[in-house]
Amino acid sequence: MNKTQQIGQTALQLFAERGFNQTPTALIAKEAQVSESLIFKYFSSKNQLLEHIVKSGYQRITEQNRGMMTETNPQRMLDRIIGLPYQLVADERDFWRLQAQLMDKDFIQRHYQRFLHPVHERLTTAFCQLDYEQPQLAAYHLLILLEGLWKSLIQKEVPTYLPDLKVYIQQQYALSIPG
Repeated sequence: MNKTQQIGQTALQLFAERGFNQTPTALIAKEAQVSESLIFKYFSSKNQLLEHIVKSGYQRITEQNRGMMTETNPQRMLDRIIGLPYQLVADERDFWRLQAQLMDKDFIQRHYQRFLHPVHERLTTAFCQLDYEQPQLAAYHLLILLEGLWKSLIQKEVPTYLPDLKVYIQQQYALSIPG
């Protein structure tokens, strides 16, 4: 891991735990075992560091889930998208905790919407293939449900019903396909 990645990973963890405004760059430097001046050599401000974390986080997540977007079977596509919040939070919990904290920032919203746009398009296509009467609304409905799900999954005390909820949602969309 290079110094930029080390700083970014440490900052992500601290921002997720303490909050962006409550995390001074001096603490990031201490925890990353670098000098504070080195942080400012790579990032002109704490805001630029945050933007780097968000941009690189969405790049990682998009790359990790690229295969899902090529699924042609509409039922499998729905199944994968229903499982996405569980996978995203398991893989990148701190990133999603940070997203939830800062969702009111414009650049966070832009990256989030850019991430969701192709997912919405693929969901709409899947619902069209499955002959849903209003496929675009069905796609929005599922995305809103899944957004609430990932926000529940990032909580310190994850509700005990959440693992069963995935199966319930799959049943609601009549997804009884093997693994």
